[in-house]
Amino acid sequence: MKKIDTLLLVFACITSMGFAQKPKKAEKKKETVEIRLDDMCSSCVNKINSYIAFEKGVTALDINQERSSVNVTYWANRTDTTQLRKAFTKVKMNIEEMKMVDETKEDGEVKK
Repeated sequence: MKKIDTLLLVFACITSMGFAQKPKKAEKKKETVEIRLDDMCSSCVNKINSYIAFEKGVTALDINQERSSVNVTYWANRTDTTQLRKAFTKVKMNIEEMKMVDETKEDGEVKK
C-alpha cells in the first residue's frame, strides 16, 4: 500500500511540473521603417547614432543624409513606431513621413 501511495505522489509531481511550464512565446519578428526627416546635418547623424541606436528594440540603422532619411530595423515585440516617433521628438528631430519598408527583394525573394 505504501508503494502505491509513493508511486501516485511521484506521478502527481511529474504531471504538475509538466503543466507548470510556460507556453512558447510568439515568434520574434523584425520590422523596418523608413523615417524621413525635415533636415539632416552631421550633428543630426551623430544624434541618431548616439540616441536612437540605443532605443529599446532597435537593431540596425541605415542613415541616408542626402535623402534625409533613416531606415530603422527593430524587434516588433520590443518597440513600435509610436515609441520610435517619441524617441525622435525627444532629440528634437521633426519627422515628415514614416512608412514601413517591404521585406521582399526586387526578385521576389523574402529577406532573411
